[in-house]
Amino acid sequence: MSGSLQDQFLAAGLVKKQKAKNIQTAKKKAAKQSRANNTELVDKAAELAKQAQEEQRKKSQALNKQRKNEAEQKGVLAQIRQIITLNSIKKAPKEMADDELSAYNFTHHNKIKTLHVSPQNHDLMTRGVIAIASLEEGGNDVYHLIPAEAANKINERNSDAIVLLNDFLSKDKVTNQNESEKEEDPYAGFEVPDDLMW
Repeated sequence: MSGSLQDQFLAAGLVKKQKAKNIQTAKKKAAKQSRANNTELVDKAAELAKQAQEEQRKKSQALNKQRKNEAEQKGVLAQIRQIITLNSIKKAPKEMADDELSAYNFTHHNKIKTLHVSPQNHDLMTRGVIAIASLEEGGNDVYHLIPAEAANKINERNSDAIVLLNDFLSKDKVTNQNESEKEEDPYAGFEVPDDLMW
């Protein structure tokens, strides 16, 4: 490249023409004053060019970071969509009549929604074995039944896609809870008379 550094910055679009003119006039004034005062001239044009280059570098770094974050978000959404579609469970067999289906109510976006599922799936959802996941298709939410393990994988990436995941208590937790209740009961030593049982 030939020409001054300022011309190169103008060609690259790092400095505007008006700013370059202001730098030139400031440079001429400074040279005139330095000759009059017999002092050393500081190259302000080079300093301003470095400043402009640094600002441009910071802007491009911020833009690159934003693009990287957007790409990562798209990747996570694609992973979630894939997990849901691969693990989707049929809500009810096709041969079941509508009166045999059980209605399962849940909330999503502060609205009560209803899914009609088989009684087996209804039971599995209440026990926390099956979860409900939401995919946005065409501006509408489409609900899928997925296993709890798949729902946990999705929760690690983005919990907004899981609409319902009931947390069930294991047998160990239930027995430990019953034992702790017995220890804390102050009336555990007193038997209830037969006539008070109902």
